[in-house]
This record gives sequence, C-alpha cells and structure tokens, in this order.
Amino acid sequence: MARSSVYNVGEKKAIYCKGLNLPEKITWYSPSGNIVEGRSTKNTRVYVERPKNETLASSLVPLIIHSTKIEDSGNWTCKAGPLSENLEILVGEKVNLSVKEDSFIGEESKSALLDCVAKGYPKPVVQWYKDLVPIVDDNKKYILRKKGDNHQLEIRNLNHQDTGEYTCKVTQKALSYYTYKRVYLTVKHKPVLFNHETNEVYYTKYSSEEVYAIVNKTKNITCSAIASPPPTFRWNRRINGYDREINDADDTVLISADGTTSVLQLRVYNESYLGEYTCSVSNTMGHVSIVFDVQLGNKPNPPDSVIFLNATTTELIFNVTCSTCNLAIEEEDKSPDPKNLTVIGYSFLVVPYQEKYPADWDAATEFKVDIVSPNDTVFTVGPLANNTRYHVRVSSRNAAGTSEWVDVSPDPSTALATRLAISLLLLFVSALATY
Repeated sequence: MARSSVYNVGEKKAIYCKGLNLPEKITWYSPSGNIVEGRSTKNTRVYVERPKNETLASSLVPLIIHSTKIEDSGNWTCKAGPLSENLEILVGEKVNLSVKEDSFIGEESKSALLDCVAKGYPKPVVQWYKDLVPIVDDNKKYILRKKGDNHQLEIRNLNHQDTGEYTCKVTQKALSYYTYKRVYLTVKHKPVLFNHETNEVYYTKYSSEEVYAIVNKTKNITCSAIASPPPTFRWNRRINGYDREINDADDTVLISADGTTSVLQLRVYNESYLGEYTCSVSNTMGHVSIVFDVQLGNKPNPPDSVIFLNATTTELIFNVTCSTCNLAIEEEDKSPDPKNLTVIGYSFLVVPYQEKYPADWDAATEFKVDIVSPNDTVFTVGPLANNTRYHVRVSSRNAAGTSEWVDVSPDPSTALATRLAISLLLLFVSALATY
C-alpha cells in the first residue's frame, strides 16, 4: 500500500501490507530473502509491527524502516502462504554541492581546471555549460574528465573569450532532483582592441584605422579595448617622425565609466591637425596600439526635407530625405573618396520645449539613426516623455561628421495616454480594491 517507492537516505518509512481472508499470517521479506522480524533491542531499524487484533480474515501489517539507507534498495516481499506482493524500493542520496557559487581567475594561454564534486545515488548525470550553451569534449579546447565523484572541466589555452559563467548541472532523474554549481571565470589577458561601432576585433599587436574629419569641427576618435586587469590608455601624435604625448592641455581625453574606452576629442582647426594619432593600451599582461590616420573628409549636405509624420506616447516619427546626399548602402558601393563620403544616417537633437525660452541645445539628447536602404526615409526617435512638446533638429551623418542642422517646424509633441487606457486602469484598480 506504498504511495511511493522512491525514498531519500535518512527518511523514516512505514509500508503497509493489507490482506483479507488469508491462508496464513503476513510475513515480510527483505531484498536478501530474509524474514523481517519484529522490533527488539537488537532490531530497532528495520522491523515489522504486528497489530494486536490481527486475524486471517483481515490483517494490516506495516514494515517500518528507520533512517533509510542505500542498501535498503531492492525488492521487498509481503507473503501469506502462496499469496505475495512485491515492492521495488529505491533509496537515493541526493547530490549536495557544498559550494553553489564560485569564482576562478586564470591567465591567458594557460589552462583552467573547474571542479564539480557530485556524490550521490543513483549516479548523477553531469553536464557543463558556458553561458547556458552545453560544452562538448573536443579534446582540444575543452576536456571533460571524471575523477571519482569529481566531474572536472579543463579549459585549455585561455583567452579573453573564455571569460564568463560556467555551470555544472547535476541531474538525478530517478529522484526527480536537479542542482547546479556556477563558476565565474575571469581570464587575465593583455588588451584586445575592437571597433566600438562595428565590434570588429583587432587581434594583431599593431593596428591602423582611417578616420575622416571636417575642418573647424571636433572629431571624436574612439579607442576601445577589452582587458583584464583594466587597461591604461596613452595618446600620441606623430609629428615629423616623432611621437608627442597628448595631454588635456592640448586636447580633451575622456575615459568611459567601465574603463574600456578612451575618446580623444580632436579639435581640427585647420589641415595641420590632420595626420597620425596613436592610442597605446597596456596592462600588466601586455600592450597593443592602434594608429588612427586622420584625413580630411567632406562635410555632408544637410537633409532637404524633414517632415513630422506621427507620434506615440514615447516616440516621434519623421520622414527625412536628402536628394543631394550619397546614399550608397552596400559595402562595395560605398564611396572611398574622402571628398564624397557615403551618408550613413541622421542625427536628431531633441530637447523639451520651454515657452518664452529659446531651445537649449547643450541640454539636448542625441538620437542616431542608420540608413539601412537608400529607400528608407521614415525614422523613429525615442524613447521620450509622453504628452511633451519638443524642439527637434536634424543633420546628415557620414564617416567624417555631421552636416549643418535643419530645425523641425512646427515643434512636434508626443501623444497623451488615451482616456480609454486611463479608464481601464481606474476600473482595474477599483476591481482590486473591491476584491
């Protein structure tokens, strides 16, 4: 009469055997075939408790197991003469991972060994994951080995891409049990440069990149790197074959909050400011550098039409066209001519309207939109505050910079939340209060 036949180590169980009109008294047999005796001073863990009013006409005899053990697993038999019933019991030991969260610091080009000690019965199924993706033993990058109860993952030839979360998932299907251990691996490595706009990674120690600028405008040159420990940045300008370090007295250098990006705000007063600018990035693991070759580019033509189309509660929608702009989109069609660079998108400046005050463009929020197809003319700007009037201006954007601004008139506004939505909200709140 057992409701379940799967038990955990250490539990106390009473399993009843009921019989009617029996030829003999009920007897319990262990998996080894031995008769289970009644409780005594020597027999206090596994025993049979016979009821005082037991008869052959009606009998209910419980098998008592105190502090179940794995060796209690097997077929237990309840017999009365030629009659018998079998119950297969599984006593399992759930895996108990002593450490559920852990961290590991490895070094570039070396190996990392991550442990997952999973002791239990039945034997658990263990699977390692990297950022939720199952890891397969390829005998190159990943080696999975089992040493006793330790399911070990070896990660060879560490690099920056190996940084992340590794999860050891442990499953005991027979016990309907699952647990896990997470290990966050940090790989100490030399800086790796990447393009912050395209996310292209530069794996060489020395790299170069062409940059286009417009005279009498500030050009932001961005140097981005992944590094552990965090990197330090140094800027130099090459003049007559010599490198001269740039400091804040010459131009402004900004560092991002996460320490992965340095921006040189280069003020191009005239063509003498063109040339090579080097960003050197270093940490205790090594250093890399990239040379930005700053060349003169053309200032794009401004949009010839900006029409406000529609608004939602959080967005403004515009139709923007530029009939005089070079709008080639396919990479092979983009103009390599610095005098006629491809327009890649538009920049919107948006600032809340204040009656009787001019637009404070210094406090404006900039939204950049990309032109995916030459036929794209409709662009959405947001998120913005609802039911708010805004000053808006738009400029064309190419690799060198932006065009003159075109102001949008009249000033557009985001939409007000509909009365229907407000009524439904009030009705919902009222219903909750009544409930």
